[in-house]
Amino acid sequence: MPRTFLIGRLSDKQWPGPLSGEHARTPLPEVIARLDDFFVSVDPRAKTRCIDGRHDPELDEAMLGPQVPGGAPGSALAYRLGVDKDDLTRGTFIGDAEMMLESYLRLGLSPGGHRDDDVDGDGVGCGAIDGLQSVLDCMTNPRLVEDHKRLVKTILDVDFNRDHYLRVMGAGLVLQSRSQGYFHDRGEILDLLDRRAPGSVSTLRGKHQEAYLVVNLVEGTTMSSNRFASAHGGAQAFGYDLWRSRQLVAALFPLPTHQVDRERFIHARVMLTIATLMALTDGSLQVLMRLPAEG
Repeated sequence: MPRTFLIGRLSDKQWPGPLSGEHARTPLPEVIARLDDFFVSVDPRAKTRCIDGRHDPELDEAMLGPQVPGGAPGSALAYRLGVDKDDLTRGTFIGDAEMMLESYLRLGLSPGGHRDDDVDGDGVGCGAIDGLQSVLDCMTNPRLVEDHKRLVKTILDVDFNRDHYLRVMGAGLVLQSRSQGYFHDRGEILDLLDRRAPGSVSTLRGKHQEAYLVVNLVEGTTMSSNRFASAHGGAQAFGYDLWRSRQLVAALFPLPTHQVDRERFIHARVMLTIATLMALTDGSLQVLMRLPAEG
């Protein structure tokens, strides 16, 4: 049986985001004891989902894809910061995201993303895309860096590498200096996704009510987010299938000589995930890690 561990709150400090986990009513021991009830097997044909815990009216539990920040387009920034050998003063997010989408389709992976039914301004409704500049600001904020590094080390555990962490952070600082130009027209990515992979973009409903972050390392499984929220009085969970990032890098960088690229991509993906949570939440959400069975 998979094992679930409570890591505690995201932070004991105040993070920049507005979302609080203090509204959760289900006792934590009960959440942990029942967590496996809300995980199902991934269907390889199903579209990639965002970590967002809001209600998806079209969610089919018999055909769920894995959850990663920002869906398929969210991998683009991790590639830029962790792997891309090009000059960081060039390129755009929309160009990087298009390249990542092409990679998904070439490798036979199912991309995906989401909008929502209550978008403010010119956003698309996905915090991991709309707030990319804020995410980069949080990741490189000197006041938040110790908190950030602590959580990245906790999630990566023995795979954490200080040099990879510092390299990605340095790339983030360089990209931050031209973030306005780099992220210009980022909202177009979902229109592109619609065209290249029809039916891959969901529309989520309601407000953010996430009270938990669940980091899942049990390969081939994902959370039924609708059912989780329904069973916990509307309290939602950010579901992060970290195993999917490892699967993706194995496909993107298959050769033995690509080992460093694989490690740096994973570091960038986790670092951006934590920074996204800093931009979205106040740090009060509870963190659970779901690990494979021993042996």
